[in-house]
Amino acid sequence: MRKYATLPFPTSGSRPRAPFMAWRPADPASMRQPPSPYDKTLSLAALGWLSELSIEVAPLALASKFPRIVNRLARFWDSPQMIEAYFEDLLIDRRGNRQGFPQRILNELLVLAKCHRARCKNASFRKADAWASARYNH
Repeated sequence: MRKYATLPFPTSGSRPRAPFMAWRPADPASMRQPPSPYDKTLSLAALGWLSELSIEVAPLALASKFPRIVNRLARFWDSPQMIEAYFEDLLIDRRGNRQGFPQRILNELLVLAKCHRARCKNASFRKADAWASARYNH
């Protein structure tokens, strides 16, 4: 019979911890990729995408403060599943300690998400509408 190595956490006495907790860094920011030039300026594709959107929908404050996000939005715009997943990643705090976006940028993201939903309203990929109850200030 084979012997297995002991687990890296206590199994008796105290409450056991999940094994992945031992490898989790204290600061989630340390897991980020180093910034690239792509993250610091708007790509040509993003500039073209912004010019195609109406002024009411174009996320101009987001583009000036977070160009990397606009670059990704432009890249994912024609892929309904990718853009939905990206909107969820941007607006749902899964870590529990995020600062959140300034109100103006949050409003732009919500308007953009609703615009994309309207554009793809007949798409078969849609599941429950997480944006239906989102409120934003004008």
